[in-house]
Amino acid sequence: MHPVALAAVLVLVVNDWVLKPRFHGAITGKLSDVAGLAFAPVLLSAVIGLVLHVAARLGGRVDPSLSIRRLVACCLATAVGFAAVKLCAPVRETLASLIGHHAEFYPDATDLLALPAVLVSLWIGRDELRRVPLGRPAAIHRLGLPAGIALTDTLWAGADGDRIGELAAAIEVWEVSQIDALLR
Repeated sequence: MHPVALAAVLVLVVNDWVLKPRFHGAITGKLSDVAGLAFAPVLLSAVIGLVLHVAARLGGRVDPSLSIRRLVACCLATAVGFAAVKLCAPVRETLASLIGHHAEFYPDATDLLALPAVLVSLWIGRDELRRVPLGRPAAIHRLGLPAGIALTDTLWAGADGDRIGELAAAIEVWEVSQIDALLR
């Protein structure tokens, strides 16, 4: 797990299980919002990736590896969902009933100030994309995609263009040892 994502989870757990019960207030509330918004898109993307991985293993023609589209969609879905829970009573009540266990959400429009925290997930995902996500070359090869085009999001993330060009060429001819060397 990315160190920043792990830190967000630790902050969320310590805050919600230790600090909130003892010092419930505006600071612990906002800390939960920030940590949750920083981590939720990472979690959502991982769940989607797992579902896509299972689909690929069952013969589906999908690439389960992280992409810029999935990353941005998860960040947007998290931000919109968070805002809906904070601003819309029916959404808040429905979610609380789905969770059960006496879950409650408190309507506080100032919580929306934490929304930029989803950008932390964008940064984490960009860092992961730059390193070429695990399984991406195999998925590109299996799906018969043009490797250069399929790796454009790694270039957006700041990966070295020459290295990605070499990787794309190795994927096109499926030179596994060269692919492995380039991914190290």
